[in-house]
Amino acid sequence: MANGESGPVVDPELDKALSELLAQTEKEPISPRLRALAKRLETALEEARHRRRGESGGGDTAGNRR
Repeated sequence: MANGESGPVVDPELDKALSELLAQTEKEPISPRLRALAKRLETALEEARHRRRGESGGGDTAGNRR
């Protein structure tokens, strides 16, 4: 087990679907708390994408560049 820095690898299609769902929540009448949680999830996904792109030092390079 590594140092805890790496998390589960997110499938790009799943990531895209989650992002689309989060975008839809902007149009729905939901509570401010749920909207804040959705924003936090969206931010975390975006940060994970950036970290994965920045790690390009070998390992899992299955065409996940852009």
